[in-house]
Amino acid sequence: MKGPGRKNTILMHPERKTIIKQIILGEQGLPGGMSKAQVAKRLGMHPDSIVRFRKEHITEEMVRATLAEVRISKIEGDTAVLNEDRMDVARTYESLAKRVEKIIARAEENEDDGFTLSAAEGLRRILRDIATMHGKMATSLTVEVKLSESAEWVTLKRIIREVCDEVPEAREPFLRKMRREALSITREGSNAI
Repeated sequence: MKGPGRKNTILMHPERKTIIKQIILGEQGLPGGMSKAQVAKRLGMHPDSIVRFRKEHITEEMVRATLAEVRISKIEGDTAVLNEDRMDVARTYESLAKRVEKIIARAEENEDDGFTLSAAEGLRRILRDIATMHGKMATSLTVEVKLSESAEWVTLKRIIREVCDEVPEAREPFLRKMRREALSITREGSNAI
């Protein structure tokens, strides 16, 4: 009888989560990923050990979660850049308004009423633009990821429909449990499974 053997090196490794992420991203050819051979070399292991670890310990759920995390972090990064660009525009308008206010003050000191009136009109336009911009951009951009639009969810719905078509008696218990959990599975035309 074979004994329990040695614990898997990766499962005991302090960077286990990072290693798993590198394997998953490497399979997808995404930045931050490493091939199984690279991971093996980095850990001082045989590449077959990494292949075996992938088969035995990395579930499809882990793969989907990692890929979703990567997608969301990219979207959040893009959103942060857009929000920063908006703030740059706001700072530029505010700086311009301060400069026009200084010009108005100088024109008033020199008692140049025509120039003061012209500068005041310019300031009014700038303040209107600032108000418009702040109104349109009052809230930070947020990103919404809809599960119903994800490729994985669409595939899962298709599989569930196929199984319910193959085993019609499974349809009713399945839908009952879905309703109990307040979940909805519908066809594109809003026809329930």
